[in-house]
Amino acid sequence: MKQNLFLDVGIDKIDQKYIIDHLKNNNFETIHYLVSKENKKQVHRDIGDYFVIRFNYEKLYVRQKFIEKEVERIIKSFLKKYDKAEKVLVIGLGNSEVMGDTLGINVTNKVIATNQYHDFLTIPKIALFNPSVTQKTGINSYKLIEMVVKDIHPDIIIMVDSLATKNAEYLNNAIEINNTGIIPGSALNNAKEINEKSFNIPILTIGVPCCFNYQKKIYTSCDVKEVIDLTSNIISNSINHIFIEH
Repeated sequence: MKQNLFLDVGIDKIDQKYIIDHLKNNNFETIHYLVSKENKKQVHRDIGDYFVIRFNYEKLYVRQKFIEKEVERIIKSFLKKYDKAEKVLVIGLGNSEVMGDTLGINVTNKVIATNQYHDFLTIPKIALFNPSVTQKTGINSYKLIEMVVKDIHPDIIIMVDSLATKNAEYLNNAIEINNTGIIPGSALNNAKEINEKSFNIPILTIGVPCCFNYQKKIYTSCDVKEVIDLTSNIISNSINHIFIEH
């Protein structure tokens, strides 16, 4: 579970010159931030591009297709920056026994794997991996991911994880997409960040704030299962449409 949702910084604390774009309509709101060397210390985030899509519960429930198209648009905007994306590794982080931490696993369960086909498909090869958590496997998640990366040599890695927000206002009503990486098992002292420098491969991270971090305790809402079902549909459908159904 990733800590520190970008929105926790507070929109009012972000210098307007670092907001690349701000799109607002009846279905959702998207804010595109650029963190550079100039404002890194101000926002306490890694250098990179951050997109945050905000919506209320009603829109999530009845306007999924609109949000899905926005997620797809943002992922495509990242892909344009890279030379190729013929082989994609989608990693679903999380713990299947903790409801608020199952977003990544739910997404990979719904993405279509194609990496096993070699002779007749011309679409990109999609491989899926769920490293689980160190407490269950006894193996550091970074090490497991490193082994898979060395085996299949992906062109790009998409990592999906539940987020923990420190502001209850953002619980269950946002999707964050960035290219800065993530720390699997961030609660462990020996956790190691996975970013573009780790394997010399572009990384996209997608997350939803499904948990509320308050006084060092993690809380979820009573509708977290439905939120994860809906947002995992949105994220997985976007990935399938970009790479497989295009």
